[in-house]
Amino acid sequence: MSRATILMYHLVDTPRSDKEHRFCTTPDDFAAQIEWLSTSGYTPISIAQLCAGVKGEVPIPDKTVHITFDDGFACVLEHAAPVLQRHKFPATMFALSDKLGETNDWMSRRGFPERAILPASGLHALEQAGFTIGSHTRSHVSLPDVPPEVAREEIHGSKHRLEDALGKAVEHFAYPFGRFTPQLRDEVALAGYASACSTRSGFNRSGEDPFLLRRIDVFGTDRLWQFKQKLKFGTNEASRTYPLRYLARRLAARLGI
Repeated sequence: MSRATILMYHLVDTPRSDKEHRFCTTPDDFAAQIEWLSTSGYTPISIAQLCAGVKGEVPIPDKTVHITFDDGFACVLEHAAPVLQRHKFPATMFALSDKLGETNDWMSRRGFPERAILPASGLHALEQAGFTIGSHTRSHVSLPDVPPEVAREEIHGSKHRLEDALGKAVEHFAYPFGRFTPQLRDEVALAGYASACSTRSGFNRSGEDPFLLRRIDVFGTDRLWQFKQKLKFGTNEASRTYPLRYLARRLAARLGI
């Protein structure tokens, strides 16, 4: 069955602390991952094409992949965009409307290194490199943990503010921290988005809810063999024993154990 894989990144740079490393893929590792995708038969598609596929409007090609980035870090423009452009891989950046040109204070308050966030001009530069710009709320709040009216403004307001900054429609959304509720899912649809990405792992097939798209989290600590394993099995887990445990579960299911 044809299926689409969405990969999730945050930073592409040299990690500045051990704590940051999980969210920060080195430029060399990122280049190796995209090179492997490019030479291993993966079909890169845009987020709009992927959404059309899960809605059943067009077929999903075999081994389809889309690349996404959360938060809007400046290092993505410097280190990731040239690699993706060279291999003709479209990507999506989920940006924070109220953090453009600022820093990742929602992370630095928790002990992460301070990092620059792209200004609107940087988002335009990403668009020139083949990126789609989506929304990641106004300020990276955990939506289920704030009052409904605040969550509503984070969802609707970020769309309007990004559209004003970019001069075009912003049609795609990603839940901060991957956290959502059925009510928040419906609010995203009501705001006029065409899709929303979660952090639930797995593949996206025809019939998948476009407002609960699944993504594979690429850790900065992943070795290339772990990256390949995540792509093969559609999971965030990558270990030497995972393939054996996966096959054991499949066998048990067939035997009705």
